Amino acid sequence: MLINVDVKALEWCCYLFLSQDKVGIDEWHAVLADPTKNDIHRDNQTKFSLPSRLIAKIFLFRWIYRGSAYAYSKDPDFTGVSSSVDYWQSVIDSYYSKYYGIYKTHMQFIELAIRQGFIVSPFGRVHEFKPKQTYKGLVYNESDITNHPNQGLGADVVSMIRVMTKHKMDRSKLKRSKLINTVHDSIVVDAPDVEVEPVARLFSQIFRDVPKALSRHFSVDWNIPIKEEITVGHNMKELSEYIL
Repeated sequence: MLINVDVKALEWCCYLFLSQDKVGIDEWHAVLADPTKNDIHRDNQTKFSLPSRLIAKIFLFRWIYRGSAYAYSKDPDFTGVSSSVDYWQSVIDSYYSKYYGIYKTHMQFIELAIRQGFIVSPFGRVHEFKPKQTYKGLVYNESDITNHPNQGLGADVVSMIRVMTKHKMDRSKLKRSKLINTVHDSIVVDAPDVEVEPVARLFSQIFRDVPKALSRHFSVDWNIPIKEEITVGHNMKELSEYIL
């Protein structure tokens, strides 16, 4: 059986860590405490009068990378919502007003990238940025500037989980289960039926330990919980949710 273990909302968790946005962190803790009662995207749909939860979710994960109002107005995923640049700018401003810590982090990243040409992530990755020549002169891509540090941080988190998985599996009694791959934000394990539950329980423990491991290895205070989403199936097309 294939066991696919996805890092739930990894990009959002990484931006919460980078920004230390209190509103977002409090929301995330509430979701993990009781996901049946707390839903970030449903709340944002209501708060910002968006047409559906899906639209609110798609918007959030593009907004954290500083998508422009013009881009949203032309985005096929938002067809039927609004083609007005002013409308989407008002949504952008509303999200920034709610998650002000992320706004400040975006501004800091952009200022640093323009002033010194690079940003160093909390884990030591160096992201270099160069302006491009346009008809307006030299312009920095703000989406790239707000994207790379977060994506790099996410890659480091997944790498840590992969190393912890290999280490714990090697020391466990799960001799027939094998770590075979990582796919984006997921760890994939091949396991016989009898080892599916033990592997799932092992991952549950690993994910609880991830914040401490990140803090210890990178000398940071990682205060954002990391949660797993486990699916199981005979192949990647037949995966279904697995609940312990």
